[in-house]
Amino acid sequence: MPQDVAAERSVLSAMILSENVLQECLISLEPDDFYLHANKQIFISMAEMFDHSEPVDPISLADHLKSAGELEKIGGPSYLVELGSNSLALASWQHHVEMLKRDATLRRLISASARIQAMAFDAPEDSRDVVDYAEKQIFDVTGQDVRDNSATLSQIMGELYEQLGEMAAADEEAFGIKTGFRDIDRALQGMRAGQMIVVGARPGVGKTSFALNLCINAAKNGAAVVFFSLEMSKIEIAQRLLSATAGIPLSDIRGARIQDNQWAALLEATAQLSKLDVQIDDTAGTTVTEIRAKARRLLHDKEKGIVILDYLQLVSPPPGRTRADSRATEVSEMSRGLKVMAKDLRIPVIALSQLNRTVEGRTGKRPQLSDLRESGAIEQDADIVILLDRSTSQEEAERGDRPDWGVTQFIIAKNRSGPLTTVDLTFLANSTRFVEVYRPAGGGN
Repeated sequence: MPQDVAAERSVLSAMILSENVLQECLISLEPDDFYLHANKQIFISMAEMFDHSEPVDPISLADHLKSAGELEKIGGPSYLVELGSNSLALASWQHHVEMLKRDATLRRLISASARIQAMAFDAPEDSRDVVDYAEKQIFDVTGQDVRDNSATLSQIMGELYEQLGEMAAADEEAFGIKTGFRDIDRALQGMRAGQMIVVGARPGVGKTSFALNLCINAAKNGAAVVFFSLEMSKIEIAQRLLSATAGIPLSDIRGARIQDNQWAALLEATAQLSKLDVQIDDTAGTTVTEIRAKARRLLHDKEKGIVILDYLQLVSPPPGRTRADSRATEVSEMSRGLKVMAKDLRIPVIALSQLNRTVEGRTGKRPQLSDLRESGAIEQDADIVILLDRSTSQEEAERGDRPDWGVTQFIIAKNRSGPLTTVDLTFLANSTRFVEVYRPAGGGN
């Protein structure tokens, strides 16, 4: 296996001789960056002594190792004295640290390739599972080792306290990525890493338009967005984005009926959209495995990322699976796969979903969680479920149990992060854009 024992000794010597080097190495190195067990154990002991504010010198280190029953295993006191006398190590310890990290990365790559090879020889039905597994193994290595998600409550509370302080100082009202709609953000507390957010609606109510509004708002707030469109082409998506941003009717853009006074707005909107970190994938017949692999590839080096899927029922089951199971079972597997992806990639995942036709025959037509089409697992897996409802005609809007004309109700029917509530937005059909309902001062909620 790739290793350099001399470099390992040099780094340990520099850590013993200099407290500054000790602190730097404890930040940049991990125990597994050392190949020899003896050197790894010495590094661990140094970290433990530093954490307890104990001096790190050959004598104190020997005493610590002796108490742990490791002193003779690492070569005895003489080995520590030898390390402490190598003053030349201070001249090039940074380079030797890089050598250790390089060799450790190579060892991890060798181990990852062995695991990939073993899985490939098992010959699973879907080769894309192997590809996805292989990509994850490689990204874990390039991410400086397989991540450990465990943390003590003390660590978590410390991080939360710091985050609250930063937010309070910045006068922020929400965690995570904002939707761009104040009342929705207040209820959701932002879209956060690991969350699966389902947006359900009947056809024609505007769930795709809302998803595209979220896409642009999230990107404007610094998030990298990957939008998987299984229903519309990239060009159709781009037309909708341009219409919403420029405020020009979608029909005019589709028909290229652009007035002379509209070109300036189109040019400005095009420039704005081109600056945003948004990727659109319109591959037909894609599977959850492909979505996860593509999202990992596109977002692995991003500080903040989000995936939007339009829509869940159009995702294809993995090839080779039998059709004996019901469609509900297939959708359940896809739903769970998206939830796992959200946690694995540490991003929020927005999945659009159709509703069952039963909502049409219900008095009031107000959608409910049970209306999510084809699978109760969607409701179970989702952290947040938003159901869209609006009147499709003025006659319908005049009824007392239906939303006012032009108003779309965003029913937050499930929310693990906050309250269940309903938020009213106005849908501007010509430009496929949602805006907040204007309420005059003193007009109530």
